[in-house]
Amino acid sequence: MLKRLSNILSVPVLFLLLLSCGSPGYFEGEFTRVADELNFPEGPAWRQDELVFSNCYSGWIGRIQDQVLDTLLSARDGLVNTNGTVYDAEGNLYICEYGKGSILKYSAKGVLTTLSARDHHGKRFNRPNDIAVSPSGMVYFTDPKSYNKDIYDGRLFRVDPRTGTTVWLIDGLQFPNGLCFSPDGQVLYVGESVNKNILKVTCGMGILDTLITLPSGNQDPDGMDCDVKGNLYVAYFGGGKIYVVSPEGTLLDSLKTPGKKPSNLEFGGADMKTLYVTECETNSIYAIRTKHAGAKKQ
Repeated sequence: MLKRLSNILSVPVLFLLLLSCGSPGYFEGEFTRVADELNFPEGPAWRQDELVFSNCYSGWIGRIQDQVLDTLLSARDGLVNTNGTVYDAEGNLYICEYGKGSILKYSAKGVLTTLSARDHHGKRFNRPNDIAVSPSGMVYFTDPKSYNKDIYDGRLFRVDPRTGTTVWLIDGLQFPNGLCFSPDGQVLYVGESVNKNILKVTCGMGILDTLITLPSGNQDPDGMDCDVKGNLYVAYFGGGKIYVVSPEGTLLDSLKTPGKKPSNLEFGGADMKTLYVTECETNSIYAIRTKHAGAKKQ
């Protein structure tokens, strides 16, 4: 289990003010709406030519291909409430099923199974939120519980997709939320919603530290993804922004989203320069072009 080195890294207010005055241009054009009339969309994942996502409060997973929205999985398949999703290199889809407190696997052959449903104490997970696959194919997911500044009961787990063996990696987190790997797979980023921290886990050394602390208030870091340069794109739920952060922890850019509740984001498209954003105030999915392509995940 990894231990935390530090919790606090302040962002100077002056720097934030300067950031809002100009942009180096990490985004191009305007947002376009890809899907609407959803019910708390979350957890987008891209593979080949399609985008899948969780429609959290309606209990189904959607699939968008050739601008057509269809249902991939639903309550008829046993779903309750899902959140984060991610593909591995073989086309298997891993799903955070927070309604059941478990991790599901939807194989490339179309078979849905439960990959893991018990923690190291033999109890169901609290509320699996977001999920990522490492370059070696291991599955990582956040498991938050209490949203309280005085309670540290969030956790991070790793699951072997071949055996379902589950390892408890980190505890003492404050509502861990979004996560993703750096392009080289050497760093795992984890967002803590309560204290607005983006954590940096150096995988080879087993070091956990704070990369950056984002603005306070009634807003949270949610889903994240990286571009090929290693820059981190963070959906700021409640703040109506996407922040771009360098691998060194410097705020590079910010972009206002169509609604105040962007929940997650994912690079996709033929050239991986389309950023898809799930947004829960307008209950829609949007797309915007980016300067840099998204990092390859498989």
